[in-house]
Amino acid sequence: MYNERSFIMAEEQVPRVQDDLYGHVNGAWQRTATIDPDRVSAGVSTDLDKLVEKELLADLKDALAKAPDKPKDNFQKAAVLFGKALDFDQRDREGMGPIQPRLSKIQSIKTLADFNQNLPYLIQKGYNLPFVPYVGTNMHDATRYQVMFSSPETILPDVTMYADPTQKQQLLPVWEKMARLLLAQSPLSPADQETYVQDALTFDSRIAAHHMNHEEAAVDDNFDNPVAWDIALTKFAGVAIGAGIQPLLPSMPKTVNILDLKYFNHFSDTFNADTFWEWQHWAYVNELTDHAQYLSRDLRKIGTMYQQALTGQQELTPPERFAYNVANHYFDEPIGVFYGKKYFGPQAKADVTHMVEDLIATYKQQIHANTWLSDSTKAMAVKKLDTMVIKMGYPEKARPLYDRISIDKETPLATTLDTIAEVSQQYRFARLNNPVDRSEWNMPAQLVNASYDPSANDITFPAAILQAPFYDVNASRAANLGGAGATIGHEISHAFDNNGAMYDEHGNKKNWWQPADFAAFKKYTAAMIAQFDGIPYAGGKINGKLVVSENIADNAGLNAALQILHAEDAPQSDFQEYFINYARTWRTKIRPEFERVILKTDVHAPALLRTNVPVPNFPEWYAAFGVKPSDRMFRPADKRVVIW
Repeated sequence: MYNERSFIMAEEQVPRVQDDLYGHVNGAWQRTATIDPDRVSAGVSTDLDKLVEKELLADLKDALAKAPDKPKDNFQKAAVLFGKALDFDQRDREGMGPIQPRLSKIQSIKTLADFNQNLPYLIQKGYNLPFVPYVGTNMHDATRYQVMFSSPETILPDVTMYADPTQKQQLLPVWEKMARLLLAQSPLSPADQETYVQDALTFDSRIAAHHMNHEEAAVDDNFDNPVAWDIALTKFAGVAIGAGIQPLLPSMPKTVNILDLKYFNHFSDTFNADTFWEWQHWAYVNELTDHAQYLSRDLRKIGTMYQQALTGQQELTPPERFAYNVANHYFDEPIGVFYGKKYFGPQAKADVTHMVEDLIATYKQQIHANTWLSDSTKAMAVKKLDTMVIKMGYPEKARPLYDRISIDKETPLATTLDTIAEVSQQYRFARLNNPVDRSEWNMPAQLVNASYDPSANDITFPAAILQAPFYDVNASRAANLGGAGATIGHEISHAFDNNGAMYDEHGNKKNWWQPADFAAFKKYTAAMIAQFDGIPYAGGKINGKLVVSENIADNAGLNAALQILHAEDAPQSDFQEYFINYARTWRTKIRPEFERVILKTDVHAPALLRTNVPVPNFPEWYAAFGVKPSDRMFRPADKRVVIW
């Protein structure tokens, strides 16, 4: 019988599919596959990333060769940025010079009064502050934007790690070493360098003391904290936040969203006149750690030490891929539009769009046939499906932001990136009084991923993921359903996971459930949490609450795609092919250091478990492979969970 609590991949060369679906499909690869020393993972998604990267690298090089010194075309701007990021010799000559004005600015701020006087400048220029202002979609009126305040990031990826002596003692000393080596290149005296490191650690611990952890952040209710502007001002005791943010605002807001309420309820404990110097030294060190990879070769090598410790990456990212990553991060949309138009075929778009429509229709049938929902809740769920927007492949154009960004071949890389960040922030804040632009995509076409956005009620399938093994024009219907079909079903299902279910068809966070229906749904959610919670993995245990939304989506996506096979009277062999390709799409190998981090931070369960834990919930699994009670992937009927 299958036992999630003690599941490990079978050790035999090719385990029986009934005992280990993931191992049967991927086990031989898993045992022999190697991770490139300059990467943190290997597998299907990494292979597709490499393919996309190879194609776009050639395109960027070609565009760079033809680009003028100050291009107007946005893809050429990306190419010039790529060339700038590739020019390590120039950055070696510049050294720390490009960020010295920012370091000097921080040091010029001597008191809390100085801080308040300089706050408009600090916010506009993107300095590290004890709060993070930005603009997002209003959770209760998805047609409008809203000012939001979040807490700064901590050194350790999740605040629960500060209570774990092993992880704390392994990681913080590496960060300290990196910070000391970077500070040694600064104008500070050795004594001041040590003071700055210790104060930065102290201020980080103050942030962590009240910071939301990833389990809490995985629940939308926890960052839905709208407050009146005058009430919000009281959260920032001693800080002139109103005057500080005013230059960015087209008008003063009536309400804002305080995302990390626990942190801001204790804000004055973190930042005040007594802790001011800790902030100043923390901000100085963070300027160095944030910018180091964009400076000289030596500073880049030092500045990636901590990230390599977190991920286990053994070698620096090669220069060309580093430059590609820079361009791809800051100009992802223009690059995505270029990629989609050049590489995404019309047949693939038509086929996958048809698959999406089939899956939405299947969801409607399942909702109508549901035995635990009332008619009124069913009607609202169907309305949500009827209004769901499909974004397939790539957008026709990038947002106007990129037209406002100027790139030239002379300005230092770090200065250019700071300017892009400043222009981007101005663009976002300037839209506050405008209606939300629903035509924008939340993922670029070259990204191997997919998404559902509850605030827009739309699903996005970038062109890059619509390749084998997810989708292949020459593959069987069953294989494509096990790949792209389950993935599409997964994203649609997010409209009805524990978070998505809280939003209506327009993207407003609004309870549209009958109380008894939602109580039943919460019981199913608890059962899904229990299926994963506590499974040993990577030296720790799965947190069922952290990963529940993705597991609900996996469960429902698998089921919806299976129902299409039923509707087409598919033979047993098709169901076998379906499960085999589903397992193939999860082929992944990750460095153990990074596995330990994502165990604390990622809302997705590990690929092995996303294959072997949900599959035994479905009767089709047992029929396809003749799974019996003596098999390891047999689950008693009363333990199976199918929500949608």
